Amino acid sequence: MSDGRVLHGSHQGVEVLCYRGDVRYNLCPALDQYLETLLQRPGLLGFVVDLTGAEGVDSTNLGLLARLARAMQKAGLPKVTLVSSQPDINELLLAVGFDEVFDIVATAAPTPDKMTEIPELPAGDPGRLLLEAHRALMNLNETNRARFQDVVQAFERELES
Repeated sequence: MSDGRVLHGSHQGVEVLCYRGDVRYNLCPALDQYLETLLQRPGLLGFVVDLTGAEGVDSTNLGLLARLARAMQKAGLPKVTLVSSQPDINELLLAVGFDEVFDIVATAAPTPDKMTEIPELPAGDPGRLLLEAHRALMNLNETNRARFQDVVQAFERELES
């Protein structure tokens, strides 16, 4: 299992997530549920996702971020700011077209005074979430459509069986 974790805090109406370590799909059910709750919060003004402490982020987590970007866009809220100063993470973000839907910056704004860890949920069947996350990545642009189409089809077949 990964050593990754995601911390959350709020600062003047802006929700802040800080990724630490190697963030993998096992954190996605809890993060997905957490994001749904935060997106319903009255007075939401923005989102910042700080990846400066991340050693790695898998495609399922990237898909959740893509869904977050679309939800913010659909609600008429500002683009999500991604903070990343690591060249390998930046290369990954650009490779999946995140520069089209996020504001990507190298340094973070002040972080909230209090950050709490989003607790991992008990293991369940993440099949539907894996599918939805990869569909979100696939729908970002045509390059991703070609890149993730086989993965999405494999998840669809697995859920049908």
